[in-house]
Amino acid sequence: MSYIEQKYINILSGRLSQFKRKSDNLFNFRCPFCGDSDSNKLKARGYIYSRESKFSYKCHNCGITSSIGNLIKHVDNTLFKEYRTESFLDTRRIKPSEEKNKSQGITFTKRKYHFNTPLKALKKVSQLQYDHPVKKYIQKRMIPNEYHRKLYYAPYFAKFVNSIIPKKLNENHDEPRLIIPFFDEYENLIGFQGRAFNNNPIKYITIMIDNTKPKIFGLDEVDWTKKVYVVEGPIDSMFIDNSIAMAGSDGGAYINDKKQNIVLVYDNESKSSEIINKISKNIDDKFSVCIWPTFLKEKDINDMILSGMTKTEILQIINDNTFADLRAKIKLSEWRKI
Repeated sequence: MSYIEQKYINILSGRLSQFKRKSDNLFNFRCPFCGDSDSNKLKARGYIYSRESKFSYKCHNCGITSSIGNLIKHVDNTLFKEYRTESFLDTRRIKPSEEKNKSQGITFTKRKYHFNTPLKALKKVSQLQYDHPVKKYIQKRMIPNEYHRKLYYAPYFAKFVNSIIPKKLNENHDEPRLIIPFFDEYENLIGFQGRAFNNNPIKYITIMIDNTKPKIFGLDEVDWTKKVYVVEGPIDSMFIDNSIAMAGSDGGAYINDKKQNIVLVYDNESKSSEIINKISKNIDDKFSVCIWPTFLKEKDINDMILSGMTKTEILQIINDNTFADLRAKIKLSEWRKI
């Protein structure tokens, strides 16, 4: 188990009512989310338990599941910031095996992108000066560094599009946009999405170079032999390992025959009739879906990252709240009432 998690469980124990250590890896206390019971102050149905070498939290009264980080954040946000910082520093430490590899001169081949594509006319985000507004925007969104070389800046978006597909867009009111490229499984550029920086009501514009390909981001990186997470936007997918993002309804046919390995993850918007209808149809089509827990207030994965959650915590929440068939219908019915 993580030393840091154990350390912060011990710190948190004094703030949890009826806290008891059942064993080295099992702790029991009153649930701080639901309060457990108003009538019986001795009821304690919240448990921290070990799962896949990490601690998780579950309440057997309200049914909530949570990472240790989210539990700490709910109880004490200041303590959570300390926990997050210490966890981040711990992951940055180089392991002995990694030092050994470096000393032996082992090198790893980086994947190559965009040589001989229209993207070569643009600058990568990784090539921009540290004080460039687009660089600051990317950093503010906390987009992982490994994606900075895969994202581009188009100072005149319509002009760039028209250089590929003549007369596609009106250049009279041109504007800068972030370019998010779409590659197929063979690393061929098949299209891209332009993300606005201002308050333009058309936040995303998707341009397809090869209309025979599905509008899906991440096909060049995904491993279909493992579980695949399908999210709503390319930026959200950058925080979930082995994920893709749908940029159009035509992608549904592409993933339909791969549904056994897929979890569909929509935005956390229970009041959106469009999302509710999509999830309902997906359940009928025998897909597994993520139904977000009620304690989450952030509307999408990037917002969760910006609120202080880690990639690991978000992935655990998704896995703990993935349902199919009748169970999924019940959870969807509960979620839409929030």
